[in-house]
Amino acid sequence: MAPLDSLVKQHVAPVMKAAGFRRSGQTFRLIAANGDQAILGFSRHYVDPNACVFEVGYDIVPAPYWEWINRHAASDDRRGPVASSMAAMVSGRAVPPPHAAHAPSSDDPYFRAHWALREDNSLTCGEALAAVLRDEAVPQMVHLLDRSRLLEECRHPALPVMRLVPLARVEILLRLDAAPSREIESLLADVVPVDPYDTFIDWVRQRVAARDDAAGQSDGVIL
Repeated sequence: MAPLDSLVKQHVAPVMKAAGFRRSGQTFRLIAANGDQAILGFSRHYVDPNACVFEVGYDIVPAPYWEWINRHAASDDRRGPVASSMAAMVSGRAVPPPHAAHAPSSDDPYFRAHWALREDNSLTCGEALAAVLRDEAVPQMVHLLDRSRLLEECRHPALPVMRLVPLARVEILLRLDAAPSREIESLLADVVPVDPYDTFIDWVRQRVAARDDAAGQSDGVIL
């Protein structure tokens, strides 16, 4: 078994399983009741012949955002999001302590987040990663699966995560399933199209109309 695979199996999987995440290879996924997902994955960097250098990243993918970026795909073709910031609204990384870091003295946050797994530190590296996941990354991921908390974090950043979607769109996407149509319409005034072909505003209006129509039909059945 490859060193990173062994580390994931021995030290990462137990922590993630205890937190309710499901595993697929080196990817761990927690799906909320509303379809929002928290995903943790690994990226290998071949920069050191004497160590297995890797990053541990996590993404928060709200269901409405996944629906938006897959709007042109048939429903049967929409595979679940992978551990990639390309599909995330918010992304973060599990940063190693100095004794498990590849570049512990680096001032660059990118290099500072690289873990280094060697033959002589496999146990200490694994234990350090398990602790960072258990005490920091997993609680942050679970915290951000709550849309109200995610919205507050996007408005007023406090955690070591990065927002990857413009705030005006975040406000709409995270309220799309519950806010009255008039509030969504008001929020659309702050959306700046990224190019002449940006259909976000039209998509949101269609999505809200379909939501309200479905709610009206449901009300009619209940009555």
